[in-house]
Amino acid sequence: MKFTLSRIIRSCLILFFFIGLLSPASVSAQTSGLVYAVQPGDTLSAIAGSFRTTTARMQQLNYLPDPNNLSAGHKLYIPGFEDVQGEVIRVSLPYGESLSSYNNHLRLPEELLNRLNFITNPDEFYAGAPYYKIYTDEAPQERVPVSAGWTDLELAVKQSASPWTAAEFNHLRGPWALVANDTIFFPTNDANPGVQTSLVNASLTVSPSPLPQGKTIEFKAATAPGETVSGSLGEYALHFFPADEMNAVALQGIPRLAKTGLTPLVIISTNMDGSTFSYQQNLLIRKHDYGQDVPLNVADNYVDPEVTLPELALVVQTVQDAPAEKMWSGAFKSPSPFVPYCLTSTFGRLRSYNGSPFEYFHSGLDYCGNDSTPIYAAAAGIVVYSGELTVRGNATIISHGRGVYTGYWHQSKINVSVGDRVEAGQAIGMVGNTGRVTGPHLHFEVLVGGVQVDPVDWLQGKY
Repeated sequence: MKFTLSRIIRSCLILFFFIGLLSPASVSAQTSGLVYAVQPGDTLSAIAGSFRTTTARMQQLNYLPDPNNLSAGHKLYIPGFEDVQGEVIRVSLPYGESLSSYNNHLRLPEELLNRLNFITNPDEFYAGAPYYKIYTDEAPQERVPVSAGWTDLELAVKQSASPWTAAEFNHLRGPWALVANDTIFFPTNDANPGVQTSLVNASLTVSPSPLPQGKTIEFKAATAPGETVSGSLGEYALHFFPADEMNAVALQGIPRLAKTGLTPLVIISTNMDGSTFSYQQNLLIRKHDYGQDVPLNVADNYVDPEVTLPELALVVQTVQDAPAEKMWSGAFKSPSPFVPYCLTSTFGRLRSYNGSPFEYFHSGLDYCGNDSTPIYAAAAGIVVYSGELTVRGNATIISHGRGVYTGYWHQSKINVSVGDRVEAGQAIGMVGNTGRVTGPHLHFEVLVGGVQVDPVDWLQGKY
């Protein structure tokens, strides 16, 4: 068979064409538009969903014959953004940062960022949510919280800049558009070193996040000398205490049956001169599955709201204070002498009483034992309740400071009184069979910020 030069060239071109179809391209043949670099773990369907398009359009635009054959680093064009030039990258919306202040910090048009993130209602965004921006070389900036009561002139004097410079750099219509409790930015240079910034928009951490039902959340904020911090999470006041010279910490429990979705976080900082800065940001509460117990049958009075609700209110009222002294150190000790633990039920498990729906939950850990089994204080603290309750039986509540409490229910004997200071591992009573029980055991609870939380985290020394 004779091969002419033209036939050889034609065969090579056909071969290269099919190789091109079988290999994932970094980008399509187009030379402009918005591109996204594939990250480890990304899928084409997830990328398409983030930008409100389809995998078919992504395949067509990027000549991808196999949507499952993606490699980290491959750059894909995004449909619908042909008029936008640059590389879009995914970040997380920082804690302590409002959407408007973060957009100002990026120095990108708000309209473009809203379009990239399909934002129609800024209140639907939450801290830690994925956020898309165009990659730019970010110049050093000084972030300045606008304290309540500051005038545009006062702000400019503190920054050694004219009010019009502040307005221009922050895309404001004029100096009069400065809003209290907003954050603005100035270019940083030798002539304008700026002032020491507040904790807000600088260093707030929330852990764990999103907020799991039934868990203890730690809020940690950097503070300037003389600065104090307060705030709230939904209906709960946050009590901040110094962690060290540069940070303040607050602990707050998330109710086991808290509604999933967004909840507002409010942070207020107060400076030495009395000026304040506050901001609000949404956080996300997520579902946490603790399992389910078998249905239980008890006397009707033990589930009667006229009995259970006043008793719960008494307990909640008892654990409202947040004394400044931190009396615990490290992991809580087991309240039971049995090692390994002898547990009959764990925290958070959904429960049904007397044929009801599974609308109750188990609020602590149940340790086995009998009236000869001692109960130990889990940590050092002050006894704030000691007495008999209907549902909880003979009960002891100990304050460990900073809004952290432990409860010990169903005792046969109580060995401490209100006002006693106890040490970790001290015997405070005996296991019993009092209150709403189906057999002798110790029910052990941890309450943080007035909310029952998973004791396991405290026994493992996470706080």
